Amino acid sequence: MFAAPQTGDGEAGERAERVLAGPGAGVAPTAAQVDALLAAAGEAAAAGLWKQTLVLDPRRRVQVDARHGRATTRTLDESAALKVMGGKERSLRPDTSAALLREIGIMNADGSISATHARKYKQICHLATLCEPVIDRLAGVRSIDPAAPLRALDLACGNAYLSFVLAEVLRLRGVPLRLHGVDVRADVVARSRERARALGLAADDDAAPTGVAKDAATPTEATASTPGERSATAEATRAAAGEATPTGAASAAGRAGLSFAQADIAGAARTAPAQLGGVPDLVLALHACDTATDEAIALAIELGVPALLSVPCCQAELAAQLARADAGAQPLAAMVDHGLLRRAYADVLTDSLRVAALEACGYDVTVLEFVGGEHTPKNLLIKAHRRHPRAPVDPGRWRLEPLRARCAALGVRPTLLRRLAAIQGATPGI
Repeated sequence: MFAAPQTGDGEAGERAERVLAGPGAGVAPTAAQVDALLAAAGEAAAAGLWKQTLVLDPRRRVQVDARHGRATTRTLDESAALKVMGGKERSLRPDTSAALLREIGIMNADGSISATHARKYKQICHLATLCEPVIDRLAGVRSIDPAAPLRALDLACGNAYLSFVLAEVLRLRGVPLRLHGVDVRADVVARSRERARALGLAADDDAAPTGVAKDAATPTEATASTPGERSATAEATRAAAGEATPTGAASAAGRAGLSFAQADIAGAARTAPAQLGGVPDLVLALHACDTATDEAIALAIELGVPALLSVPCCQAELAAQLARADAGAQPLAAMVDHGLLRRAYADVLTDSLRVAALEACGYDVTVLEFVGGEHTPKNLLIKAHRRHPRAPVDPGRWRLEPLRARCAALGVRPTLLRRLAAIQGATPGI
């Protein structure tokens, strides 16, 4: 790797760097490869990339200062790893999680983490720490093994950082994972598929190169389009492939690995159980914009998903409704009369209603700080666990009327409550 040095403020301009692939660890280079390396080193030095690193294996490297040719051998031992981690033990270490950290752009090819990436590194390590107790609790719900891996669904996955962090946490713990991520953007889906293949994590159905058609709905999936039909399909899937399934040869859909598809959340509701080989154990929704978070929560409740991790984003729906609402119905009229206050009020009200709805539908909910407010203002994490994860979903037991009455008094109609009402309305006997 050939790179420019960092400046005093921790920046390296545009972080100009070049990477030249070698023959691989433990393989002697040919004479032609040596000549190509020397030529590339000379060109890089002339371009100001005089910080040059030859990676020998995952733990050893030779650093060369091309200005005067001084070479130093570096070994990633415990003290070096601790220095890279900023002097603090992290969930994702540079020696055990290097492949992931490089693939998502946190770690440089030479094994360093620049000052510009240090903040992001701390964020994903904090995210990994938050995943740990959720995994522990899910392990008590059902048996998780290679024939029945933990099933996760990442909705509006974007670049799927949360998916890959979860996969790494589980890899380090030796827990098999089957994860399916969906997003409406084709570019981020293609990028996630490439990352999964580069890390050796791609599920069988995502092993083909990008561009091959995937995720064609089966007849069952295609017809399960209404809330009631989806709930019935989920219950049938739970009975056929869920907790009561004896361990044995896993179906193709249930094999461990990561897959990604271009779809909206409604599409995911139709296809997720078939993709995963059963109802998800965990639903993820990281910064799903505005009402996409409500769709994700409603899907998790409808399917009876045991655990949910959601970081809401862009709570615009209620802000618009509050602008037309009766100011006298609010705690203080100023909360809706002034734009800045109205948006802040809408943020808190939206997430409070989400928490209340989850609790009314049988979930224990904890609200945590996702990352520090200095990193992003959207730093609230909603963590929910179903109180009785083995019980069938019964919309008739949801206690949503008091919440609907409160929303009516405030003059708001959140998407989440409307989605849950549609599910209840599609359930016979309610």
